[in-house]
Amino acid sequence: MKVPNRIKKVVKRTVKSPNTKPKVYNKELSSQLIGTRFSFGKPNQSVFTNDFTLGEDFKITGYQDDNEYSWNVYQTTLEISDIKGNVTSKFDLSSGNLDFIKGQSTKWDDVKFELIKQSRMVYKFDKAVKDNNEKIKIKATESEYLTEIKNEFRIQNIVFPQSSDEKGQKRELFYRGDEVVSFGNFNIVDGYSDFNTYINSLSLSKWTKYTTANEFFLKLSVKGQFELEVIQNYLTYNDKNIQEKGIESVFEELHQSDVDDVFARNVMNFQSGNSRITNSITRYNFNFDKVTELILPVTTNIKNAMVGFTVIGNAEIHDAGWYTSVSKTNPVDIVINTTTFQKEKYILKNLSNIKEKIIDFENKATGLNQLGEGHLFINVVDNGRTLDAEHINNEFIRVYGNPNVGGAGGFSRGMIETLNLQKNGEYHPTHVIFMDDDIEVLPESFKRVFALLSLIKEEYKDYFIEGGMLDTDSGVKQHEDTGFISKNKDIAYLAVKDGYNLIELKDVLRNNLEYPVDNEYGAWWYCTVPMKYIHENSMSLPIFYRGDDIEFSTRNNAKFITLNGIAVWHMPFYAKKSKSLENYLVPRNSFIDQAVNDFWKDAKILEKYLELYKKEIRMFNYNAADQVLDALDDYLKGPKYIASLKGIEPVLKERKKDEKFSTDIPEEIRLNLHTVNDSWALYPGDYELFVETDNGHGLPDVVLNQADDELENVAIIDQNLADHPAKQFMKKRLVIFDTYNKAYTILERNQEKYENLEKRYSELLDKYQVEGEKIAEEYKNHAKIFHSKDFWENYLRESTEYFDEK
Repeated sequence: MKVPNRIKKVVKRTVKSPNTKPKVYNKELSSQLIGTRFSFGKPNQSVFTNDFTLGEDFKITGYQDDNEYSWNVYQTTLEISDIKGNVTSKFDLSSGNLDFIKGQSTKWDDVKFELIKQSRMVYKFDKAVKDNNEKIKIKATESEYLTEIKNEFRIQNIVFPQSSDEKGQKRELFYRGDEVVSFGNFNIVDGYSDFNTYINSLSLSKWTKYTTANEFFLKLSVKGQFELEVIQNYLTYNDKNIQEKGIESVFEELHQSDVDDVFARNVMNFQSGNSRITNSITRYNFNFDKVTELILPVTTNIKNAMVGFTVIGNAEIHDAGWYTSVSKTNPVDIVINTTTFQKEKYILKNLSNIKEKIIDFENKATGLNQLGEGHLFINVVDNGRTLDAEHINNEFIRVYGNPNVGGAGGFSRGMIETLNLQKNGEYHPTHVIFMDDDIEVLPESFKRVFALLSLIKEEYKDYFIEGGMLDTDSGVKQHEDTGFISKNKDIAYLAVKDGYNLIELKDVLRNNLEYPVDNEYGAWWYCTVPMKYIHENSMSLPIFYRGDDIEFSTRNNAKFITLNGIAVWHMPFYAKKSKSLENYLVPRNSFIDQAVNDFWKDAKILEKYLELYKKEIRMFNYNAADQVLDALDDYLKGPKYIASLKGIEPVLKERKKDEKFSTDIPEEIRLNLHTVNDSWALYPGDYELFVETDNGHGLPDVVLNQADDELENVAIIDQNLADHPAKQFMKKRLVIFDTYNKAYTILERNQEKYENLEKRYSELLDKYQVEGEKIAEEYKNHAKIFHSKDFWENYLRESTEYFDEK
């Protein structure tokens, strides 16, 4: 920034006193502090003010009294003086951390202070003129912005929503404030628009860490009269340990400690939320009567900052983006592998978006990131064989009919076809994007992946890039970007981050942080994988669905990069609950994954799913309990049996055991739906009885609740809850309510079904005890076959013939 003349004069001044070294004015630190607003108070006590601002005239503004009147910096000490010029407190700047500054009163020895940065305003100006209201008005001139960037490279577009009908087009993900009016080739801001958002802000920490980019620019083609603020937002943490060490160091210490990894994950999410937004603002005023190319350099030393901007006034924006300057780029050619089963509505729309916004953008083949054609090829594996391949196929899209072998089979077919493209010399990809079919995807996601890979540093070239999954229910809540498998005995598949609301700036900043975990995985709703990992022995296990992407990540010890704005929108998982998936496929595939990869080490995977079995029978859901036993049974039949299963056939068999829900809710139940979320705990003695007897199975009828003979007295349990012992205790029947689809089912106690299940349960446990280790070793030895291209080509051919015969 330019230093005002009055500051330049002070630079020459030194203050001498007898028998002391001269106090040398520190110009650099002073210029960094001018305009900074702090909270001011005593450590671990309530603050005096959150508006303690170090003004550019060396006066303290916002908050001022006789003891805190003016400021100055000498060497590495910030001195606060009273109205008479006497120093009343000193703050140590030697650490270089100007966000959290410790201080000491010079009047009272035992009084300490602290300054915690709230924001900073930097003015860019040639001259200041006063308007009629005596307020300072900043006038920008051409000398304050650039007209070109040497070797420019666009890393992110500023994106405007295209359709209010789509969940992925929620306006607040793109900008906040007054409505921006779109005219196709340009957008008009008339009022106030804030682009410090999930999609349009720039992560300085991610781009500088993972890529060769080290200087950044905001570039706009714009005309009009408007004020523009470039804002650097970051989090300041309330925890003193984080303030002193930095959040990355504290999180890594936590990760390396012996605490439970689920607990560590929860602590990291809590501490990221135990924070407040701090910002540094650079303000400009512009008045252009014709479209002008405006380039504003971003200068910062703030780690973990995300940069955005606001526009106030009237501006006609023809183009906008974040840029860097590069000397060279990496070659990047991407294959998208997407698998679909009778989801024409989604897959055709996604293909159309890619074609319109990337391949044929503005009716010319500009490719990804406007860098030229030929950087993208799309393999569509059609497990339903219902797409019109002849109509869809072209020079960059190819449809392959496939039997319904689930995501595992579909994505394996995609890998095979990718290798065939390479082998035949048709296309030579550097990366593959695995992508679901039933999603909305923002075309900008492909462009950002391309830009990241084009500039990726050598040490990160083997990292996966994972897209976040936002749910289509709200359109703004993130379900997961990456997940991890817990190491504790309970074994859980967990999102690394809480469900952040990404229209909230604080959650956008939290989402930009990196939380270290082990056993991290990236789901294949949108996952970019280097071709290094795609080869003739890299295929999925033949497990149909649920866990193929997790197994691929853990098998390859994947490391991940995530970036705000690389995302898809997907139906939330609670909206499509299915016991055939959760109680059969997930346990069965978990047993297989564990046997093949042993990524849980000493975790008690059997106990986890036997407890699921117990939860179901205590809820009288005998079919669901039977599905868990089917999972163990099929696993114990060994790898050759798993290979003999044809695609969706076992899932269809299990689906017949799913609960049957109805939306025709009886009045007696409807009147009590308000109790679905009521919660209370059992007395310890009752809970012990609940567990030991599997909720009263085998006990005399006289101990059972007689009130639920009447429908209006039957307890109602949310389907999303695994169980609710207090509501279930000694009941004859239960209402299970699907809160998302507004449907219900009734489950009733049945002693005969219980005894038959328990007999099967005991037999399978005996078999597991005798043969478990041998069977696990068979899976481990068979994995090389499962992962091979030869196996999958035979499996797909046999499955095709099987389904054609059917």
